[in-house]
Amino acid sequence: MNSVRLAFLELRRFRGHPLRYAALVVILLIPLLYGGLYLWFSWDPYGNTDRMPVAVVNNDTGATVEGEDIDGGQQLVDQLDAARVMDWHFVDAQEADRGLREGDYYLTITVPQDFSETLSTLATGAPDQARIHIHTNDANNYVAGIMAQTLELELQNQINTAVYVTVAKTALGDIHELKVGLTEAAEGADQLAEGAGAAQQGAAELETGLSELTDGSGQVATGVAEVTDTLLPILGTLSEDWPAIQAASGQASDITGRAANDLGEVHDVLCAEPDDDTEAACATFADVVDEAQEVNEEVSAGDQRVQSISSGDLDQRAGDLDALAEGADAVHAGLQEATGGASQLGSGLGELDAGANELASELHGAADRVPSTDPADNADNAEAYGNPVLMQETNLNPADNYGRGMAPFFLAIALWVFGLVAFKLLRTYNPRALAGRLAAFPVVVTGWLPASIMALGAALVLYLTVDLSLGLAPVNVAGTLGVLAVTALVFTAIAHLFRLAAGSTGEVLILVGLMLQLTSAGGLFPVETTPGFFQALHPFMPMTYSVDALRVTITGGESDAAWQAMGTLSLFGIGALALSTLVVMGFRRWSIDRLKPSLAT
Repeated sequence: MNSVRLAFLELRRFRGHPLRYAALVVILLIPLLYGGLYLWFSWDPYGNTDRMPVAVVNNDTGATVEGEDIDGGQQLVDQLDAARVMDWHFVDAQEADRGLREGDYYLTITVPQDFSETLSTLATGAPDQARIHIHTNDANNYVAGIMAQTLELELQNQINTAVYVTVAKTALGDIHELKVGLTEAAEGADQLAEGAGAAQQGAAELETGLSELTDGSGQVATGVAEVTDTLLPILGTLSEDWPAIQAASGQASDITGRAANDLGEVHDVLCAEPDDDTEAACATFADVVDEAQEVNEEVSAGDQRVQSISSGDLDQRAGDLDALAEGADAVHAGLQEATGGASQLGSGLGELDAGANELASELHGAADRVPSTDPADNADNAEAYGNPVLMQETNLNPADNYGRGMAPFFLAIALWVFGLVAFKLLRTYNPRALAGRLAAFPVVVTGWLPASIMALGAALVLYLTVDLSLGLAPVNVAGTLGVLAVTALVFTAIAHLFRLAAGSTGEVLILVGLMLQLTSAGGLFPVETTPGFFQALHPFMPMTYSVDALRVTITGGESDAAWQAMGTLSLFGIGALALSTLVVMGFRRWSIDRLKPSLAT
């Protein structure tokens, strides 16, 4: 008989009873159960973070910047509410603290009172970073904290978006105030235009007067000496002052030119990339720039006409006075007109100077609102402008490293596996006790107690090894040992029940129980991020409560939560012993299946 035939004979033993066929099916499905369940459970937890409850506390009191109210905290709340990256709960500080400590929230985000006040510094030369406080608690779930860290970039983007919306009016200066300032600058430019026009008109009248003076010189016949003695000093003074008048006219032209160019440069800087909020202001500013260019052209034309008249022309007119004999009255009238034109030119140039000064003052104010381009200032302020909000994280009960954070889960798994192995070596009941007059419950205890004693020893060895070699260092050593002891006793009672009630099939049930608890106990990912099937199983899995209690005793947290978890876990143990008692009571009723089991035990 060859090996293949013997193998088929072994499989033929499972014929003849439905339970035997079921056993083969279960064996075939073990890889599917293990691989399928675990993959299903961990397929996309990061895609379900919008189910993770997170508390948001807004303590911001707002701020007022140059008469404009800003409320960065409320803007942030609205931004988070619109982008449901997590399951936001907008609560007060007391509720957030309670929920974080008791495990209702995986983390809390707190907006401080001075949030808007700090953001307003972005409009100054000394910006400061605002703070957002994030609080986590590894006693709730270590991996939840890791997931929160991976989402920190997305959270930072949401926060920055809210900040940029809030300080859009202050980051480059209040747009409304900037518009007012530029409007005043435009009014100054209008005054400049009026002054320049007056200067041009005065220069024209001066030229006319001098022309009339030239025409009248031919009419001078008599009294030329008297007229000459009177007029020569006047013309000499005018000739001496004429370069100053020409210089003033040139300066006026230069001022209008620079003002027009400066306005154009300011417009290019402030309105390089206008958005919906700044588009109207930029359009108004562009009109001001165009008007300034027109004023510049008119003033330049007037200056050219003034410059075309030289001091030599005036000297020549003075020399002609010697030949004047007749027309002295006409010469006198012409000089009066020339004097009046010069007066108008001086007045116009005065108005031009005042308007230019006002325009320069307004433009300086607008320039002060533009962020500095000095490299030293940029180096100091780059962090605040580029990352206006700094997230400060605080962990109430830090696990410090991955191993310590995952220890509750793996310790619970180890004690569950102990039950699977223990009853492959130990009997689930004593046949003599079962056949005797001993009550059912003591019979159960005699079968469960040996494995339980070994489980306590195994738990102690496990703890000492992990603590001494890896540095588990729980915050509550006695509490950790107590939780491990209760877990060992309860898990052994459950394994005893499965093995007692189903024989060798019970080992499969223990294995299936392990698979289900790996995926639904919340030991790895937050249970809220797993499929609904595992969320439904979560409260009915004994490992859930072992993991919860160990998190508190190892990393810290609310002791009441650990006691509550231990109480619930103990109920599983009591229930397992009670069901085992019923099974033993059934064993005392003999049947064909009892005499010849369908499966080997």
